[in-house]
Amino acid sequence: MPASATTTAQVTWITFRTFAAVLAVPIAEELEFRGFLLRRLISCNFESISPRRFTWFALLASSLAFAILHGDLWFAGTLAGILYGMAVIRRGRIGEAVVAHATTNALLVAYILAFHKWHLW
Repeated sequence: MPASATTTAQVTWITFRTFAAVLAVPIAEELEFRGFLLRRLISCNFESISPRRFTWFALLASSLAFAILHGDLWFAGTLAGILYGMAVIRRGRIGEAVVAHATTNALLVAYILAFHKWHLW
């Protein structure tokens, strides 16, 4: 966040970043990695695969793909991807993974705001 920005610009930037991190990103990433890729790695006809179906290869590969998006935080991304994948597999619904992802991101937002760790955004 540019320190030279006006207070209004800073508040607007933080508001949009928070909205994206807590709402938009978890939905988009969970649809991509757990809703599509996790099942696609099991079968080309991914729509025929139950969200509860699982292989270690699919879980680990989709989690590593998810981790790549998180750059230097790839290890945390891998662990989170595994946990979000397990949430989908356990219940058979992607909503649990979206809620878990949104909760993780909300905690990260709180940390970023409390300790001014803007580089994490």
